[in-house]
Amino acid sequence: MRTCRVFDAAAGALALAVVLVACSEASRLKAKCTSSDAQACMTLAQMYATGTGLAVDYPRAADFYQRACDRGIAEGCNQAGELYEHHAELGAGLDRAEAAFEAACTGGSSAGCLNLGLVFAARDDKPRAASMYERACGAGLMPACHHLAVAYDQGVGIMRDLEKAITLYADACSHKILESCLALGGLYIAGDRLDLDVTRGVYYYGEAMKIYDGGCASGNDTDCKERDKLRTRIAIVTEASRAQ
Repeated sequence: MRTCRVFDAAAGALALAVVLVACSEASRLKAKCTSSDAQACMTLAQMYATGTGLAVDYPRAADFYQRACDRGIAEGCNQAGELYEHHAELGAGLDRAEAAFEAACTGGSSAGCLNLGLVFAARDDKPRAASMYERACGAGLMPACHHLAVAYDQGVGIMRDLEKAITLYADACSHKILESCLALGGLYIAGDRLDLDVTRGVYYYGEAMKIYDGGCASGNDTDCKERDKLRTRIAIVTEASRAQ
């Protein structure tokens, strides 16, 4: 099987030289990986996963991530798990993904703990999911803090605690987690479980707007549309509060 990228002759000698260098590097890394160099396994896996100098090859990427995992690199376990979970053609399934995420989490990967929590949630094991979110959040992984906030907010897998949910939403929002900004803005504007506070609600919606703005500037049409809808929502809420 051809694994290095093939270029048309019109691509020129420079492109061909780049390909030859990448192929040579891949061969060198494979030899080092076979000799138990875990970082070489990891680097080669990333090349296959992203198509950096090589043709994208998820089965090979998964294989080399797993080798890195087996040699003690926790993030290799996490990356292998993500490939197992999201690429059905690998034939691994959710059970193997769960095992990889568990190895990642045990090895110190906060992303592995979050992914393990998401697997538990998919299996409807909400208490274990919340436990994993808490562990990953405690390590500073902000997406996990958002999931933990939702758990506290809704009382799913953990005792409902709106005060803790608000603190977590606010922290995650300050770290550019869009969903937390939207959730907290909605809570303040709805005024059913918190005292109505349009000023705070608009502030957090404004933080969400900044995130949408960034995505829109990068060419994400969906972010442009969501930003415009949120801008309209802010205008309506602000006008309604003035009329009261």
